[in-house]
Amino acid sequence: MAHRDQSSSPRAPSSSRTKRWSFAREIIAATAITRTPEDVIALAEVRKTRQAILTNPSRVGGPLTYWAVIHEAALHQSFASNGNVMVQQLQHLLDMADLPNITIQIMPLGATPHPGMLGLFEVVRFPQPWPTVVNLENIRGGYFVEGTDDVKVFETAFDRVVAAALPPEVSRETIKTTMQKIMEERKDQ
Repeated sequence: MAHRDQSSSPRAPSSSRTKRWSFAREIIAATAITRTPEDVIALAEVRKTRQAILTNPSRVGGPLTYWAVIHEAALHQSFASNGNVMVQQLQHLLDMADLPNITIQIMPLGATPHPGMLGLFEVVRFPQPWPTVVNLENIRGGYFVEGTDDVKVFETAFDRVVAAALPPEVSRETIKTTMQKIMEERKDQ
């Protein structure tokens, strides 16, 4: 049961967030303004489970194929609770990018306009007979778009986002450089 999840996001997609979960909890708490503290914990656990299927070789069909495009600005996010959260997240992105089933690209600050500028979307492909769907996230949560014509628009949009982003190897170097700069800045404090 292979499945491919493609994500265009101004932040690190939930499936690629750090194993330590402080990153996920802080992002959820800051963006899900209608959620209770218990909801935040539950949502972080859901994301933790979602991430596990990316690395589970015993899963029927093997680990999922995952392709994320993350805006460069997301690599510089500050966290009030713990200054090391972003360094941990960046290291986690590098570790995930080492896996053969995961592609991570960075959308540079100076990128040309592209469809990802309109917000987060995930194209989720399931094996036949299930249809491909698109997950759209917003401040109230997420919802799914179905139907061949609507999904094709998002598949085309994702192709354009990928074309505007840095290639995977250059993206890895961008993540490494950003992580090193953050660590150097923390040393100076």
